[in-house]
Amino acid sequence: MPGTDASAETQRLETALLSTREELLELQDQLRARLGREHATILDAQLLILEDEDFLGEVRSGIEKEDMGAEMAFTRAMAEALIPLDVSGDALFRERMVDFRDVEQRVLRALRGRAETLPEIKGPCILVARELTPSQTAALDLSLVQGFVLDEGGQTGHTAIIARSLGVPAVVGLKQASREIEDGVGLAIDGGRGHVFVEPDAPTRKRFDVRIARRKQAENRLLTMREAPAETTDGHRIELSANIELPQEIPLARANGARGVGLVRTEYFYFRSSHLPTEEEQLQSYREVLDSVGDGDVIFRALDVGGDKLLAAMGGVREYNPFLGVRGARFLLRNPEILQTQLRALYRASALGSMKLMFPMICDVEELRAFHSHCERVRDALTREGHAFDPDLDLGVMIETPSAVAMAPELAQECDFFSLGTNDLTQYLLAVDRTNARVNYLARPEHPAVLRAIRDTIKAGHEAGIWVGCCGEMGSNPLWAILLVGLGIDEISTNAAAVPMIKKAIRSVSIDQARTWAEEALTMTTADEVERSMRMRSKQQLREFLGSDD
Repeated sequence: MPGTDASAETQRLETALLSTREELLELQDQLRARLGREHATILDAQLLILEDEDFLGEVRSGIEKEDMGAEMAFTRAMAEALIPLDVSGDALFRERMVDFRDVEQRVLRALRGRAETLPEIKGPCILVARELTPSQTAALDLSLVQGFVLDEGGQTGHTAIIARSLGVPAVVGLKQASREIEDGVGLAIDGGRGHVFVEPDAPTRKRFDVRIARRKQAENRLLTMREAPAETTDGHRIELSANIELPQEIPLARANGARGVGLVRTEYFYFRSSHLPTEEEQLQSYREVLDSVGDGDVIFRALDVGGDKLLAAMGGVREYNPFLGVRGARFLLRNPEILQTQLRALYRASALGSMKLMFPMICDVEELRAFHSHCERVRDALTREGHAFDPDLDLGVMIETPSAVAMAPELAQECDFFSLGTNDLTQYLLAVDRTNARVNYLARPEHPAVLRAIRDTIKAGHEAGIWVGCCGEMGSNPLWAILLVGLGIDEISTNAAAVPMIKKAIRSVSIDQARTWAEEALTMTTADEVERSMRMRSKQQLREFLGSDD
């Protein structure tokens, strides 16, 4: 664009960037006030884009060296930044394109002097839209939203995450819903099954009313068991814990009857910051968790990034096959400074409460020994410096890969416990990308191959004299929780909301029943056979807690 005033265009850009940043910060404050600090972090990605000097340098270069207007320069730089995400084929990465598009539209509106327009919500409603960006979601009056129906997005997207937090159903990825559903029509949505009923007839409405009433009654009954132990009808006890990301989730876990925390995802202490947290910052975060839990055990997982969790502050690199790339143990061992800082903070936290530490994505004994070597160096340094810590802190291994299952007997000789990460274990065993909407329905933890891997892992752990837990989503399903008990699991850690239901499932069977059902499941050849068998056998005990229409 010959004749463009580069200085004026650069000033327009800087003004638009500042205005967009202020908008996002205001929305973040609103979201924090409504849902808590952890949910406000969904806007961090957009704020980081506005602070990415490499990206902004490309925009400024277009203005100053190629005589582009601010709008054209910003749009071109954004298009180039999106190419790796668009061609990666990874569903989660492509969902993250929403963050970039959100920023792009906001900056362009600021450059053009236009305000964002959102539909006014005047009363309780089900929101139907093509997609919702994080900042659009933050701007909504979420207290009036009773459900979401979206053309785009997936279960790992920000809208689905917020829906789970609000306890409202969300059906996403419907492609044409926003075009085909008219404003003002009656809707009934089933988030669990992914069904949307437009202008439901009387029998459908009655069925939904019955299910809602039944679910509320079941939830009330479940909460009466808060203090009851998670044990079978004949007294076989299972440690029942909760998975958490931030301390704010702990009160719900405790209110629902969790005895401790079986998984603290420490990467979220990193994601909420635009910089690598220092040792002291991490120590304060871990102290908050321990203080909130009180006398219960807490298991911290060392930083697990890569794959579906990429940390920009660490200079993470997008990979075409991220789940087979530098993630978990590989990332930590390649970045010893990051690992050592976290280990120092965790060991110092061990003096403040009852806790354990486990390492993610271990594939072989060599990696475990490398972690032990780092721990030894940290213990020696903390001793020299006079810091208090637990020198006998239990160190465990996440069993998430086929090689870890195969090497379980050897790994068990060199650690204090196992924890089954069934989400990744399932996807690696079945060669199914759990973030790919075209195939993720195949990622079924009840598959006989997964059950046999779990059986072998538990056997190896028990023969070595260590306990074995499960912190994957498998433990949040009452049917599969019973299978885990029958396979010999010692501890189950689930999301906080599922704790009462899993406790009820455990208390509904005897240990002999659970073992018999698990042994029969191991002989079956398909996941469908296992599911049919478990639903039939457990129907009497669990019918009201599974959302069945029977």
